[in-house]
Amino acid sequence: MQRMTRAAARRTAIAATVLDRPRPAKATARHLKNVFATLGLTQIDSVARVVRSHYLPYFSRLGPYPRETLDRLFYTSPRMGVEYWAHAAAFVPPQTWKHFARAHSEWWRNDFGQRHPETGEEFRNLQARVLAALSARPMSAREVAEVVDHDLPEIHRGHWGWNPSQVKVALEALFAGGIISVAGRNDHFERIYALTRDVAPELPQLPLTYGPPDDPALGLDPNAQLPRGISGVENDVVGLTRIAARALGISRPEDIADYFRQRRAPTDVAISELIDSGELREVDVEGVPALKWHEARTPRTVNARALLAPFDPLVFYRPRIEWLFDFHYRIEIYTPAAKRIYGYYVTPFLLGDRLVGRVDLHRDRAAGILRAHQVTWEPGEEHTAELADELMTMAAWLGLTAVDLEGTHLPLS
Repeated sequence: MQRMTRAAARRTAIAATVLDRPRPAKATARHLKNVFATLGLTQIDSVARVVRSHYLPYFSRLGPYPRETLDRLFYTSPRMGVEYWAHAAAFVPPQTWKHFARAHSEWWRNDFGQRHPETGEEFRNLQARVLAALSARPMSAREVAEVVDHDLPEIHRGHWGWNPSQVKVALEALFAGGIISVAGRNDHFERIYALTRDVAPELPQLPLTYGPPDDPALGLDPNAQLPRGISGVENDVVGLTRIAARALGISRPEDIADYFRQRRAPTDVAISELIDSGELREVDVEGVPALKWHEARTPRTVNARALLAPFDPLVFYRPRIEWLFDFHYRIEIYTPAAKRIYGYYVTPFLLGDRLVGRVDLHRDRAAGILRAHQVTWEPGEEHTAELADELMTMAAWLGLTAVDLEGTHLPLS
């Protein structure tokens, strides 16, 4: 068994996510496609404290690039990626979308309203009317609600103050089932829903069903036992494990399972298959059993420098960065203000092969300033000049005129 130091494992992880590569003089669509193909997914989040989160992993690797180019690659045909619940909300290649066959087939295991004893039939009728509306054109939930009538009461869930309409719930159930997809986002970052076949022609148009073929009403029975796998359809866990293992470079089984939010048991079976095929190799990282992708590079040194989005694949599984980088990380937007330690929107700062600090970032559009409200360095680390350079580069990309680094005003020249 190969033995690796933790420093070598960190360099392997950084190289796998192409953060070790020099940034191009001018980032093009080809560069964006290469990053997406390497990462295998891009997580989506609505928080726009700096910029919508899916833009940041590309900046971290490529430096300044035209965001409209990434929009075009995701939202015009032929699409580089489509939206799905892959690692939370995320873009994945159309072929990867197909790997979630069981998730599509078993959306009805969760009760979105379809089996409510009093309103279930009306909810199912609403879903049918929603599909009929989307057959005319892609629409946001608000637009669908304007053309689809229903008598269902609105839902009050009290979660972060968000009370979704029944139309929105019906749309999200159809989205979970792979029956509809997302054609784009509007100015409010709301999903523009469309029939799957109208989003990417290589994707199948799945039917609206409420159970497996041999029991099509199973998902409507409030007393039925609905364990995972009841449909008889399985996700392509080997395919998902292969993508995750390659993107991670060096990982533990739990790291691989989290990449596409798969269960450990089928992931472990897939890992064994990839070990047998030689695609994964067992290694020892200072006493920790780990897995290395057979083509993963381990550079002798890395000269990485990047501010990382909280949803960047290098850091989105927090136990992995604690293991590899000895770095405890929370974004803190969901932490009550009085209990925050490092700030609101906390971005790890990668320098070389270490996560050396945490930066609380905010794009102040009105003032034209990128504000680093709080910077917290790891013990023995302080790299203010390097951080200032990275902030200046980011500010220019965002169309701002200055950086405020903990009260120090740095105008862009």
